Amino acid sequence: MRNLLLLGFLRTQPLAPGDKAPILQARDSYGRPVDLRGSWAVLWFYPKARSPGCTAQAKRYSELYGEFQRLGVQVFGVSHDPASEQCAFLERLALQGGMIPDRDGRLARAYGVRSLFGLYSRDTFLIHPEGRIERVWRGVNPFKDADTVLAYLKERLR
Repeated sequence: MRNLLLLGFLRTQPLAPGDKAPILQARDSYGRPVDLRGSWAVLWFYPKARSPGCTAQAKRYSELYGEFQRLGVQVFGVSHDPASEQCAFLERLALQGGMIPDRDGRLARAYGVRSLFGLYSRDTFLIHPEGRIERVWRGVNPFKDADTVLAYLKERLR
């Protein structure tokens, strides 16, 4: 356990609203650069592409994607899945939005997302354009997550 702490695998303090958002640049599943600085962004961590809960969650974010875009919000799903698996997931379901593969677990560790055998806990983070955490939802319901985040944003941005 001590070695894990030294390597930074576990956060000593969970991220909270107002904290600086870690790692605001990455690559999406197609290898394109993702820059979360300067705009609202949602990172929704999920366990496994093509599992029933993750499929429902991804479909709902996709259905609401236009509303997120109208509000100027970037939306990315993050999992330990390889990029090829995420691309197949996006294409098979014709999903809108992006995915970020986190094969080395760097994002999960930075955001304090639990990981068990490469399956991430279902946590969602809203990042403010100033690069700080606006809101954190832990252990989200995959069927309600996108609606909850969108409702918060609509209230916050009106």
